[in-house]
Amino acid sequence: MPVNEQKPFLELLEIFKSSMRERAVQQPRLVLITMANTHDALLNKACSKDANSIKKVFAKICKHIHFDFCEIEISGQNYHRENLKHAISSIVLHSADDVTVFYYSGHGFSYEKDRKGKYPQIDMRAHDDQARDNKISFIEKYTENLAVILNVIRFKGARINIAIADCCNSTIPFKRPVDSEQKMNVVKGIMTHKSKALPKKLFNDEKYAVSILVSASKQGQYAVSDSKIGSIFTHHFAHTLETTISNHRKGSQYLPWLKILKTTADQAFTDSQSYDIGDGKAGKQNAVFEVFIDKE
Repeated sequence: MPVNEQKPFLELLEIFKSSMRERAVQQPRLVLITMANTHDALLNKACSKDANSIKKVFAKICKHIHFDFCEIEISGQNYHRENLKHAISSIVLHSADDVTVFYYSGHGFSYEKDRKGKYPQIDMRAHDDQARDNKISFIEKYTENLAVILNVIRFKGARINIAIADCCNSTIPFKRPVDSEQKMNVVKGIMTHKSKALPKKLFNDEKYAVSILVSASKQGQYAVSDSKIGSIFTHHFAHTLETTISNHRKGSQYLPWLKILKTTADQAFTDSQSYDIGDGKAGKQNAVFEVFIDKE
């Protein structure tokens, strides 16, 4: 949506809240929070396509599995870390089967020599053309690790929580600051058990909470975006999701998430090799994803 046509964030937030108040009786809901850096001249076209494709495919999923769909997009002139906080704090859940999804498309990075940083720091700086925007102290004020965001969302109470970042995970020559280090230590302490599998029986069991973390690129790598199709990971992810739900029985809430992510990762890696990421160097984009399971 062009900036001059974009609704003010407070208006979007009220619509978001209203969508959670108006729910079908006994019907679970999927809450989608999308944050897309559509104000960046380099990424705006791809990020806009990403946000649209993610909204479209999750709306289709909700229709297919009979879930309410509540969503808000934080982009353009509304792109700001504080607005993400407001969106998360506004989440209201009711059913034991509710799902929360956070999706990010924009810039990302990792700190150097950082073993805790498997997942990227996502860049939530609002654009104002000021030189201070590129100072590391300012960047750190408006960045957060994807794993930290997942855990903030987890405590809103949904049984299934998914956080996806389609952004670079390239290393910058700065060490992780102390406050961020403390947050990562908290995440390590509260994160649930990692699982190599996500069987249908467990996924559908209300006694278990499921968390899924997804990064389009592993530490030290660039993520490829294309103004024609959007970011390549998101492009393949949305297509794989749509193909999967079309082959599943209507009303079935289970989706083979690990299979979907593995297929997407393979396709994105192959596709990335056909892109020049600078100095004539071909892309080599490896996605990272993990599932965490906890008995409630």
